[in-house]
Amino acid sequence: MERRGDALDNPDGDALYRRQYAQAEAADQQRRAAEREARRPVCKRCGTKFTDQRWEETTASTAWKAGDLSVCGTCHADDVAREEAAAEAARLRAATPPEPEHDHDQEAGKLRGLVRRRG
Repeated sequence: MERRGDALDNPDGDALYRRQYAQAEAADQQRRAAEREARRPVCKRCGTKFTDQRWEETTASTAWKAGDLSVCGTCHADDVAREEAAAEAARLRAATPPEPEHDHDQEAGKLRGLVRRRG
């Protein structure tokens, strides 16, 4: 509300207008920030709200690189680490030669034959 002295000091109301405009802008910014936070995704695993970076990753045109779009950055990093560990284990299994299989029946038969000859 304009005081009588303000009106006399500023007959065209510029100062009052600027003050009211600044207040309206601040209120509008607060409302937009609250609406944005209400839309912020929450991780389906741990319940943590997405960071701005993770939210951008999941909504950007390159979202196919973001993995599971319903998990936060920490859970996504855990998924990536698990996938990398599984790939490394598979690579190591493929690179390791198989152990030779021993035919225990054949070895037992040889030993029986040796025992019979002596006996």
